Amino acid sequence: MTKRKNTPSLFNREQNLLRYLTRRKFMQFTATASFAAATTKLVGCESGADSGASPKAGAETARTKGGGGTLRILAWPGYDEPEIIDGFKQQYGVEVEFKTYIGGEQMLQFFNQSPPGTFDGLISDGEYVAKLVALDAIDQLNPDDLPNLKDYHPTYQTFPGFYQGDALMASGARFGNYGIAFNQTLIDPAEVDSWEFLLRSDLQGKIALFDWYLPNMGNASLALFPANPNPYDLRDDQLNQVREWMLRLKPNVALITPNVQDIVSAFISGDIAAGPVGDWVIQNAIADGETEFTAIVPQEGAIRWSEAAAVCKASQNKELALAWVKYMSTPEVQARLANAQAYKGIAPNMKAIDFLSDSEKELLGYIPDPDNPAKLIMESQLERTRARQLPLQQAEKVWQDIYNEFKTA
Repeated sequence: MTKRKNTPSLFNREQNLLRYLTRRKFMQFTATASFAAATTKLVGCESGADSGASPKAGAETARTKGGGGTLRILAWPGYDEPEIIDGFKQQYGVEVEFKTYIGGEQMLQFFNQSPPGTFDGLISDGEYVAKLVALDAIDQLNPDDLPNLKDYHPTYQTFPGFYQGDALMASGARFGNYGIAFNQTLIDPAEVDSWEFLLRSDLQGKIALFDWYLPNMGNASLALFPANPNPYDLRDDQLNQVREWMLRLKPNVALITPNVQDIVSAFISGDIAAGPVGDWVIQNAIADGETEFTAIVPQEGAIRWSEAAAVCKASQNKELALAWVKYMSTPEVQARLANAQAYKGIAPNMKAIDFLSDSEKELLGYIPDPDNPAKLIMESQLERTRARQLPLQQAEKVWQDIYNEFKTA
């Protein structure tokens, strides 16, 4: 295993070491970005173009007539930040309102509890696109309307989570992973190469988890069955082994929360030393000299999350919603989204690199992999992660019950 270079601005790339956190920068971050569940209450769709009109014609009308009206979006935090959405508002002369959620189940809850037409567009996790299609909630997209797709990484040009059969239902916006984050002043990076690391007895009460059964149980599945191409395709006996692995982990867990700033704060305070929370947590503040915190993808791999933009079928403003989906596919917007204050991610549009500063390229892994200079760090990492999915052989409730047992153990 390659050792970390003795240069504060460089990373141990063999372990995908990412950005470091500082107390001062973290406090600046949390003062400006709250990972809250709902920021804007939406009560209906007040204006928009005829839903039967041509999407391209509608977008052109918005431009030529100066736009007007309001686009309403259901999304994870970050998509509502001015650096990301203001360009769209200015281009089309419209307002954009957001309701934010945390987790696919909350997204579905908000969607199902809202009157039809409340939302014009939404951001969905890859594994929840099928659920939205089953609800007849989103429109099929025409790849010809999204010319930026040709610049996506090959994984996200044909990503199964965004397709239903041959039908493109959502356009990729960003992705990241749930690898192992840790404090390397307390833990030697050479010791962190496997998921078994989290079971060490000296980590009792020192682990933090992001509160969602899919990534945590998916990582446990990888820890036990790394050769399985789909960590969510388990026989009942294999799922029981995942349950036992999770219960072995529980004495080490001090914090389970859906709030990323709570996890980062616990890292900084020293209350926790490690957790399967990945690069997207460690990247959430800017380094300025300290070198405590980093993240790796262990040898067995890690679960990868993926987010995509879609057009709501009941929208009365579909032309503008499609224009927003197209806007979210552009390299410049994805570069800004990758650096959102709420949490960081990776842009599937490979031309985003042209809009990143040198420090952002290093932070996000858009630099050559020293072990494979023909690839970028983010490409090597992408190859070592598995897409987060829904359980295949059991009902979701079976997995959720195991996770709840783990949480209450």
